Amino acid sequence: MPPGLQDVDLSLVDSLVVPASLHDVDGRFVHLNAAAERAIGFSRAQLLGRHFTEPVPQEARKNVAEQFRRAVECGEPTDFETVFIDASGQLRGVRAQHLPLCSGDAIVGVLILAFAARRPPSVGLDPQPRLTPRQREILNLIAAGLSTSEMAEKLSISTETVRNHLRSIFTELDVHTRLEAIATAQRLGLLAPPALGPQPPE
Repeated sequence: MPPGLQDVDLSLVDSLVVPASLHDVDGRFVHLNAAAERAIGFSRAQLLGRHFTEPVPQEARKNVAEQFRRAVECGEPTDFETVFIDASGQLRGVRAQHLPLCSGDAIVGVLILAFAARRPPSVGLDPQPRLTPRQREILNLIAAGLSTSEMAEKLSISTETVRNHLRSIFTELDVHTRLEAIATAQRLGLLAPPALGPQPPE
């Protein structure tokens, strides 16, 4: 295990229902859970030590590498859509989250989570629109039918703060109502997605 990552509880990674893989700061596979093995079709032993961009088509690697670098160098979680090629040679769409892991003040690795993409695979997808984690949370609460006051209570923030977030979300999605926001968010795959599973048989 690379320095700094010895303290990571791998049993937590293994307990996740979503595909999850642990990487050192250079991007090499250090660990992946069973859900990730099923989704990509390769075993842990086949991927350990290999770079995480290897299953990514050449034309999509630059964007994926930039997202990873942002997590490592800036300590910012990223959330974007891209594509990868599974063990059977199928091009798959995926929504990926890169979560930086810290030990003290240093970033020592990145946890990558994979979710099913809502739209068909296409290469070079830009992570747009740019919503903050809090705005994504509120977007999911809109979809769940919560009122402004219910959201404020659930998130322990003021109703005015919720309204400010709603205005920002509407502007970012270029919509005017909550129903339009839900429809647009579903189309763009911004609502909480299901875990990425194995490719269904043809």
